[in-house]
Amino acid sequence: MNTPLVKLTKTYQPRPSYGWAWLVLMALAIIAVSIAPVMAMGVSSRNAILTLIICIPIAITFLILAIWFPNMRYELDQDHLTLRYGPVIKYRILLREIRSIRRRNLSMTIWSTVRFPGIALFTVPYADVGNVKMCATAALNNILLIETEKEKYGLTPADEEAFVAALRARLED
Repeated sequence: MNTPLVKLTKTYQPRPSYGWAWLVLMALAIIAVSIAPVMAMGVSSRNAILTLIICIPIAITFLILAIWFPNMRYELDQDHLTLRYGPVIKYRILLREIRSIRRRNLSMTIWSTVRFPGIALFTVPYADVGNVKMCATAALNNILLIETEKEKYGLTPADEEAFVAALRARLED
């Protein structure tokens, strides 16, 4: 009798941070900045309504990202490393495509992205390494940079030593 092949997946949590608080603060700042003109112009003003139509969805997006913050994780199975953040980020990296793993301090650029103290998400441009697909609880310091031939990924596992050891063991298999 053949037994099914079981894929063991090990899940790693990111380093703790207050990145969620920055997302909430950004949402509140956007709401405050959008409400002030509305109060000055009156709710029935065309410009006030336009301000709300633009600003409220942006603020809600930041709040949703803050709600998803506890769901950030890194999943390692026999063939893939998957970086997850809520339902919006799912970077799936084939282990055989990984060329290097190293811890780096990255240099900021002036370009705007979802990058605050304690959180970096989506593709973030860095001055020294170029574009990095981030799913991390830090934006610049002690980023575990995983490079494939085509992409770079940034993550911040809480138990980096165990994570790297498990990843290297899977790479050797």
